[in-house]
Parts: sequence; C-alpha cells; structure tokens
Amino acid sequence: MQIIWNQEAAEKLKNTHTILQLETIEVAGFGPVTGYCVVPAEKISLSGFATLERYKKLHETFITAYNEKNYQLCQDAGEHLLGAFGGELDTFYDEILTRIR
Repeated sequence: MQIIWNQEAAEKLKNTHTILQLETIEVAGFGPVTGYCVVPAEKISLSGFATLERYKKLHETFITAYNEKNYQLCQDAGEHLLGAFGGELDTFYDEILTRIR
C-alpha cells in the first residue's frame, strides 16, 4: 500500500488514481495529519472496476463511522471491504477492526 500525507497531492491524484482517505492522526508539532492510500491500478481486477465506485462509497462509510465512533456500522462495512481494492487495504481494515473490538 502506498500512503501519502499531503491532501493537495491526494486531490491532484484523484483524477488519475484511486485515492482513499485513511485515518487522521495527531503528530506532535504538526497537529492532525490525514493519510491517503494510493491504490495501484494493477491491484484492481477487470471485474473489480465494475464495483469500484460502490467499494469507494463503502470505504467512505467505514471511515466516517470510525471517526464518529459508530463502531457497529464500522464493523459491518469492514466485513464487506476485506478483499476489496485487490486486498491493498486489508491490513488497514484489520487494524481498525481490531482496535474497535
């Protein structure tokens, strides 16, 4: 998984790459910093492109639920996201789901 920490760069890449927001963390001396995952195109199968937008929306739901501490919705969404995006974010989903259990 490729992670970038610059929101401006993430916005620019959204036109040519699949960019997904990860979590926002507090970094001493910098304040809150949000990570973004760049999903390489080769990680998404041909059939995966048909469901890409649906999985992107579900990922946004997952992140929003996590940020709002709606852990039940986060768990429900997370179960469906495992394996999505060519498995690129599976370790991220596993880590978040482990934290909230």
